[in-house]
Amino acid sequence: MPAKTLLRLLPSFLILLAPLSALRAAPALDLLKAEAGDLNFALPEPAAGRLENSPLSRPRADWFNAKKLYSDAVFKPGKQQRVDTEHSKLILLQGFHWYADNYWFHPPRGWWGVLTDKAPEVGRAGFDLVWFPPVSNGSYYPKQWYDLDSQWGKREDLLKAVQAMHASGVKVVADIVLNHRNGTKDWYDFTTPDWPSTVIVRNDEWQGSPKSLYDDEGQGDFGCRDLDHRDPLVQNDTKIFLRWLKNTVGFDGWRYDMVKGYPGSYVGLYDAASAPVFSVGEFYDANRQLLANWVDSTDRSSDKKNASTVFDFTTKFNLLSAIEGERYELMNDGGRPSGMIGWWPAKTVTFVENHDTSPRDPTFLQTASAEYRTQRLMGYAYILTHPGIPSVFWPHFFDWGSDYRAKLQALMNVRKAAGLHSTSRMAILQATNELYAAVIDGDNSRVVVKIGRNWGWNPGAGWTLAASGERYAVWTQPLPK
Repeated sequence: MPAKTLLRLLPSFLILLAPLSALRAAPALDLLKAEAGDLNFALPEPAAGRLENSPLSRPRADWFNAKKLYSDAVFKPGKQQRVDTEHSKLILLQGFHWYADNYWFHPPRGWWGVLTDKAPEVGRAGFDLVWFPPVSNGSYYPKQWYDLDSQWGKREDLLKAVQAMHASGVKVVADIVLNHRNGTKDWYDFTTPDWPSTVIVRNDEWQGSPKSLYDDEGQGDFGCRDLDHRDPLVQNDTKIFLRWLKNTVGFDGWRYDMVKGYPGSYVGLYDAASAPVFSVGEFYDANRQLLANWVDSTDRSSDKKNASTVFDFTTKFNLLSAIEGERYELMNDGGRPSGMIGWWPAKTVTFVENHDTSPRDPTFLQTASAEYRTQRLMGYAYILTHPGIPSVFWPHFFDWGSDYRAKLQALMNVRKAAGLHSTSRMAILQATNELYAAVIDGDNSRVVVKIGRNWGWNPGAGWTLAASGERYAVWTQPLPK
């Protein structure tokens, strides 16, 4: 048989004969070359990678499997068992900062590896929850939701980090970005899950078509396509994704990013569908009436038991303004705290700093002034003794040295030992120039905190100094019988 005829018959014949890889071993390849004679004969190399849209890729396989397991037709969420209600003793750790991803930081197993290694310390310190950054590729500008190889590390290392936190007694909160998405290779080629461009709100800045029949229901994001959560496709795929993150990946709760972008009723819908133990929204606004309105909108029931919590931006900005200017009347609203904790403490997460409010400077964590650090520690003396659910920023606890960490730990220990909680009874004793003082009742003991340059003030006899630092002090005593 001529060599050319043989080559025409080879492909179908060889498929039946042996796998392609087997033909590469001698003497089979040598025999084929000899039979080819003068022709330049070479077997094709296998493709180095898979197409993003291939059903064989890991993200798409995860998406297909999630749809089989967690669609409304087959999955019924369990009864919601929230821990963010009255009398909550939780302390949250924000488990990252802007400069922890692989654009800036290159640990061997990514940021997930750092979280894995630090998990025992996080548990021993007394943190109950840790907030992870967005897990999808693209992070805060997510592309394929199910592609867990991101700028924070590889999928396998993420799973190990979640498991390590659980082994240390810490529940894990995922950062959920639902307001907007990017395409896989463009601004709107949505894959995994696959969506048409009609999920993009009508007034989005993208000039293509078709788009949704409806305008955005909230604040837009110019870096991504804003999604229409009225669309059943968006709603159903979001519910499936959250169920998959909770029941397959292992997350316990959600931190909802940029909730000013869509109504809180959708958060209520998604919480009901996924039954997290904890959820909190980032409603970036200092107007506490808007914060309270948003919380209210996340639960239509009369008792609001399963309403989401919200970050207390009102307290954050009032508190640091008061500390920087030594004008503590900013913290007093008719005898109640001036932030969201003065209105609805059970649904409030307080914080001193986070990745959004910390200076955008990659050297700042190393170069922050002593005064800046002192002021943040004064802020922690306030939120760790007051109602609400306090949150601690990762670099403040892990990156500012052992002395700073010890002072933070002492404040956390006071909160735990005294049994302070989200709805602890309290009274403001002083809120004037250079002095703030308050008394707070825990389940186990009574606490007094003093902040400011007034060195002479103290609560009097019968109190034990439990924690102190520059311009703050905390005392405790047994509860009256």
